Amino acid sequence: MSRRIRVASDVGGTFTDSIAYDEATQTITVSKVSTTPVNRAQGTVTGLKRALGLQDGTGSDVVYVGHGMTTTTNAVIQRKGARTAFVTNRGFRDILLIGRQNRPTLFDITIVRPEQLVPRDLCFTVRGRLGPGGTEIEPLNEADVHEVAAAIKAADVEAVGVLFLHSYANPTHEERVRKILEEALPGVAVCISTEINSEFREYERASTTVLNAYLRPLMQEYLESLHGMLVDTQEGLALSSEKPVMVMDAAGGLMSLDSARLKPVHTVLSGPAGGVVASAHVAHLAGIPDIITMDIGGTSTDISLIRKGRPEITRSASLETVPIRLPVIDINAIGAGGGSIAWIDDGGALRVGPMSAEAVPGPVCYGRGGTLPTVTDANLVLGRFDEKSRLGGDLGLDLAAARKVIEEKIADPIGLDLYEAAAGILRVAHANIVRGIRVVSIERGYDPREFALVPFGGAGPMHGSPVARELRMPHVMVPPTPGILCAMGQLISDLRHDFIETHIASYESMGVDGALTIIRAQVAKANAHLDHDGVPQEKHDIEVKIDVRYLGQSYDLPILVDMTDTHFWEKLPGNFHAAHAARFGHADPSNPIEIVGIGVTGIGRIDTPVLPKLAEGVSQPPSAALKGSRKIYFEPFNQLEKGEFQDAPIYDRAALLAGNTISGPAVVEEISATTILYPGDRLTVHVSGNMIVEVAQ
Repeated sequence: MSRRIRVASDVGGTFTDSIAYDEATQTITVSKVSTTPVNRAQGTVTGLKRALGLQDGTGSDVVYVGHGMTTTTNAVIQRKGARTAFVTNRGFRDILLIGRQNRPTLFDITIVRPEQLVPRDLCFTVRGRLGPGGTEIEPLNEADVHEVAAAIKAADVEAVGVLFLHSYANPTHEERVRKILEEALPGVAVCISTEINSEFREYERASTTVLNAYLRPLMQEYLESLHGMLVDTQEGLALSSEKPVMVMDAAGGLMSLDSARLKPVHTVLSGPAGGVVASAHVAHLAGIPDIITMDIGGTSTDISLIRKGRPEITRSASLETVPIRLPVIDINAIGAGGGSIAWIDDGGALRVGPMSAEAVPGPVCYGRGGTLPTVTDANLVLGRFDEKSRLGGDLGLDLAAARKVIEEKIADPIGLDLYEAAAGILRVAHANIVRGIRVVSIERGYDPREFALVPFGGAGPMHGSPVARELRMPHVMVPPTPGILCAMGQLISDLRHDFIETHIASYESMGVDGALTIIRAQVAKANAHLDHDGVPQEKHDIEVKIDVRYLGQSYDLPILVDMTDTHFWEKLPGNFHAAHAARFGHADPSNPIEIVGIGVTGIGRIDTPVLPKLAEGVSQPPSAALKGSRKIYFEPFNQLEKGEFQDAPIYDRAALLAGNTISGPAVVEEISATTILYPGDRLTVHVSGNMIVEVAQ
């Protein structure tokens, strides 16, 4: 009988994480290798081969590949996408430049905005107008379109984004322009807004469409390179070309390679989505429905809130001032990671981030040419890492270099000893993370004390306890393979297709019949896409949300409706009032409500991998789990006191059993991450493989 192994990889800024799961034996093996910036597909294949090799598997055993990456996100940040043109209605050439007229910082007259994705000389207009209801006010002038096509061809453009006002109500003008441009510009990617986002608000729709065009040539090249290396029998994984390769999208679902090539904008901000999905899954196994995730990687910390097992989804995201109007997991990303650089500002205050040493050169202790102190260097100096350990299994650490750079750059300039300075770096990093968690919790009406903190990523479990203590969160849950959790998410996530359309009408005038007509059409579209992806009908799942607002409001709330309930329409106003009160603290049932749009999500359920359960043990960990001990510096709870080194036993997580308990100070090590227990903390190993920490307050 041939083996069936599912693999996944997550390409981060510093490391590429990979996981292999044998469906028959439920064996999980993981690997962590350095990201290869020149060709990230190379690091992906290296990591997958290593994870497979740990269970004597090969590419021929693989039946599924999941892939998450930051390729598109980095392209936007670094402005390394395709040379792109923009086509819109006459009179609206500067729609991308004007935007919403909001300023990055209100009173800073020296602020410099990031460069536009499309320079003004590549913004073109044509005659033709549609009204809000989709009726044609002025016919499309095809002569203008042909003139624009000639100008675009002369400008050596690689991609084109097309947006017309009110095309969400009538796509005919956009579709005709696309046909003309594709005939005149062979090899140029042409994206129309109605295939990316069929909602009103022309600026956000234009921005999202242009972003998709900007990324399509890059994504096409990257995915072709990745697939080529996966199927390469000599240097690659030797994967059968018929096996499915899925890409993570920003809403926590999966896309086929074809979908990702056509709509790469859905992969922007998708990097941390896999970890959020996996966190919700493993927390469910431990019986914890409400969590706040804290994904600390090499360059950033990504924070998300999950209630009742469901990640929060937003349709209003942005990246480097570029609005993205698509469903994405609501993640607050801050510049505080293991590679975040510590520095002293002009006022003499210690700061950490947002600048990062990234994968190259990396922290000073990596010995790759880094010259500035980082959070990782501080952790090494304080004993959180063993100087003899090898991160990811093969990366050695230089303790002397870390000590020297912190002394020279931080300790000496501000008059602290080495260990106080290193602890100060961690305190500042923790303060940055705490502020980020407050954004997704307290500022949105949630009390973090009612949630468990789930730290993951390579550096997450090392910082979970002090962050939770600062927020008075009683529990930390460290998931299995925390440094590889984003990759695990790609084995757990379902396929997903979102269809959202603007339909503005009063609640009374639309009525249940009007709503059902729109919903049924969208459901048919969602099922067709799932059929195209090869999802069996019995694994189709449909979610419906209706965007509602009070009459006179500018923004709306999405309300999930139960289509199996024949009274869903009658219950909609009450559900909206309740959601409004929960979100904003007030509601007005006497105010008429208005329907803004209707969205349908088609979900293709996968067979979720069954994660292995731990063998039962007793309170005392087995002697084989104790690896030794080392002295670790712990900063005190009271910031006015001095910290000190304490002896901390070191445990091998792989040898721990369900029911084992460990009291802090202590260290739990594994290949993908290190968990630090502060004095007074108490850890209990759950049968699901999660480690539940009662945080000392």
